[in-house]
Amino acid sequence: MIEYWIVVTIGVIVVISALCITYLYAENRELRLVRSRYRLKVYEELLHAVTDLNVAGADVYKLDMAKRRLAQTLNRLNLVASGDVLKGVNDLLDFLNETPSGNYDVLRQTNILNAIVRAARNDLDPDSAKDLEDTAFRFRFYAPPKG
Repeated sequence: MIEYWIVVTIGVIVVISALCITYLYAENRELRLVRSRYRLKVYEELLHAVTDLNVAGADVYKLDMAKRRLAQTLNRLNLVASGDVLKGVNDLLDFLNETPSGNYDVLRQTNILNAIVRAARNDLDPDSAKDLEDTAFRFRFYAPPKG
């Protein structure tokens, strides 16, 4: 009779342990999904801010608004981005700060943005990023001629 209770007790403990582990795993998975969604949102916002800078042209108001949007995005990006994305963003900021008016190098900006997008894709979905990287795919971005 005592052996029966020992088996039942061990069985109950195993079932409760399994339920706790399953719950903790599901919570951890959900937390990773929420973080990934937020990072995607911030990465998208970064690309939108860069596009706003590119299309602002000589319009001082639009350029000022684009710079503000970029600054706000960078604040959020600093909190959630991977190290590789942050390195790419630092390169982009150096490029934007060092580029004098009229000497705009579209190829250099495109290369920097490609590095950022590859790093972001690797951060969000490493498997598909690896497949795309193996093909040496180059992303394209709209950058009208600066005048």
